[in-house]
Amino acid sequence: MKKTTASPKYIIIGQGAAGAAAANEIKQLENEAVVTMISNEHEGFYSRIDLPDIISGKRETQDALLQTPAQFQDKGIDCLTGEQAIRISPDDHSVELTAGQRLYYDKLLLATGARPVLPRLPGMEATGVFSLWTIEQAKDILLAAAGAKAAVVIGAGLIGIKAALALHQRGLRVTILEQLDRVLPQQLDEAGAEILAAAIRAGGVELLTSTRMEAVETSGGRVTGVHAGSRLIACDMIVCAIGVRPDTELARTAGLALGAGIVTDQFLQTSQADIYAAGDAAEVIDVFGQQMMSAGWPAAVEQGIIAARNMAGVQTRYPGYLTQNSVEIAGIPLVSAGTIYARDGEEILSRQDGNTYRKLVLANNRLKGFLLMGDIRQAGVLAGVLTRQQPIVPGNSFHYAKLLEL
Repeated sequence: MKKTTASPKYIIIGQGAAGAAAANEIKQLENEAVVTMISNEHEGFYSRIDLPDIISGKRETQDALLQTPAQFQDKGIDCLTGEQAIRISPDDHSVELTAGQRLYYDKLLLATGARPVLPRLPGMEATGVFSLWTIEQAKDILLAAAGAKAAVVIGAGLIGIKAALALHQRGLRVTILEQLDRVLPQQLDEAGAEILAAAIRAGGVELLTSTRMEAVETSGGRVTGVHAGSRLIACDMIVCAIGVRPDTELARTAGLALGAGIVTDQFLQTSQADIYAAGDAAEVIDVFGQQMMSAGWPAAVEQGIIAARNMAGVQTRYPGYLTQNSVEIAGIPLVSAGTIYARDGEEILSRQDGNTYRKLVLANNRLKGFLLMGDIRQAGVLAGVLTRQQPIVPGNSFHYAKLLEL
């Protein structure tokens, strides 16, 4: 039987951007609510995007902490840190923890995030192989880097490139391996990738695209190198950054509908009553009305807030996810949003001048996506046009050609 109290009980599994935003929003809406956060980490809520800066030495670990467990407690939010939720029972509205403790909820939020993917290759179990997804992993990498001379980073996505540059700043000889033909394959087209690759190489990091790691060379259980094609690249450590997978195991065993992630509706409610999902584990509606996975800090925060409002009875529609990345790498700022590849019937406008590159994708006189590198001053305007999906008609004050100086 469902357990109830005078004050509503909310349980949030996950203490990242979505979970923290939701917990804080619920307490703002219902100060008397009983809010419990469950996290298998100990530090509290921290900025994941700061992890490479911790490795490079630009930031200290405490600089990344945004809300400690004690600060959550001060707001009346109970934090169960170092705890693992192992089972959800929608029938009796309960969550079971590893130690056997059972908690009851009126509303539940799954903000379980994602987990790094590791290739199944010989030697991956050796000492010196790392992922970079948590603050503990950043600490481990920092400790290993202090005694290392060379590192190999597997994957040229955002995490991989930033980790490689951070290790290079630590004085290590660094090689990036990417099995695809370009860096940032999800954010950049071929022209943009060439600009960034040149900047990475100019900064002193070796970059090998169209190159796959085949095995890890070890000695005494420790990493000594990486086999890639015909080469053996000597190294003391490996950072694997080939991607992440949404953590949907709790949702699966609870019988929730799954697609690529935990399927949600326009209110971020799952297929089970009183259970919501937000952040990297959630499959949401995008601005074009399609179901898709979302990623990124701003999206997770927005979804956490909207899920919290709906859990608290303040009906709020999710406006839709917009794929967007804004970052500076190797001294080059870049923003990409929407689709950057044209499909049949879509038009491309582009211009490149050195490291400055602008690209727009249009369909039926509507903006479908854009990529800006070097000069990103119009990113906010373009994001607004993309989100609203309003056609650009003759006489409109916004001119794509003028933006691109075509």
